[in-house]
Amino acid sequence: MTDDNRGLLVERPERLLRDRVTDVVREAIMRGDLKPGRRLTERELGELTGVSRTSLREALRSLQAEGLVERSGARGLQVAVLTAAVVSELYDVRAPLEAAAVELFIGHASDAQVVALRAATAPSSSGEFDDQLAATRRFYALLLDGAGNSILQQMFGSIEARIHALRRVSLRISGRAEASRRELLEIVDLIEQRNGPAAAAAARAHVAAAKAAALAALEGHGAA
Repeated sequence: MTDDNRGLLVERPERLLRDRVTDVVREAIMRGDLKPGRRLTERELGELTGVSRTSLREALRSLQAEGLVERSGARGLQVAVLTAAVVSELYDVRAPLEAAAVELFIGHASDAQVVALRAATAPSSSGEFDDQLAATRRFYALLLDGAGNSILQQMFGSIEARIHALRRVSLRISGRAEASRRELLEIVDLIEQRNGPAAAAAARAHVAAAKAAALAALEGHGAA
């Protein structure tokens, strides 16, 4: 590029404001601060985040594409209400993705990554529910990183926010949190044995159990 053209360069911030706003609102939905069915107005969100309506509109469009936000007739936008049908579809998509992630992890991950994956299944020392949820998110982040496939990460990421929002409800079912941890431990055991088919089968069984818990949680909350 010549000196004459350098004046056309536009400096770009490390992350767009729209993306940062999207992350903040997404996390609020995943934490349960913004509950399913909650109406989302630009005025209220603007007061909460301190950003312009233009950035908010862009962020809400992104969240709508992720399925975390939906239109609700004359009310405008609201936090998406996940029906039993949508939940079933989410977990039906997750099952083959998780099985593929496990097999790819076995083929690509280092010994250090396997050790880190096991560490993520350790019981929370605090016993706090949010810490358990954070550990589960860390487990999947490590699994996908070790799998080393960017397309798989993108596909998994497209549903992970909604899965995590469901996890917040389903893991409160009596005994489910500990059962889930045991299932993840079994997957790690099989990964350490480099047994791809068995590990993939265990991953599918884990997703099936998670699906059943999520549907039971929805039914308990009177969801459609």
